[in-house]
Amino acid sequence: MQLTHPAHTITVDFYPEAIIADEGVKRFIKCVTHSTGQKSYSTITKLTFADEVSSRIALGYEVTDFHTEKFDNYTNYRPLAC
Repeated sequence: MQLTHPAHTITVDFYPEAIIADEGVKRFIKCVTHSTGQKSYSTITKLTFADEVSSRIALGYEVTDFHTEKFDNYTNYRPLAC
């Protein structure tokens, strides 16, 4: 899922980190991109994902895309542990 700030200054992308057949998605990779081009990455749980999406939509963010594939651009994102 991709959320965009009403002023188009921040874009937040959520990618499924792993899809487990019986349990669905348990973790997501979150990528926050600022209008300056600066990016911030983190790994979040399904519960945090749901809370953050509903909070951002309440603040006026718009859903602008859906990501159904795993995150594959690990050039700048190197998690230590999950």
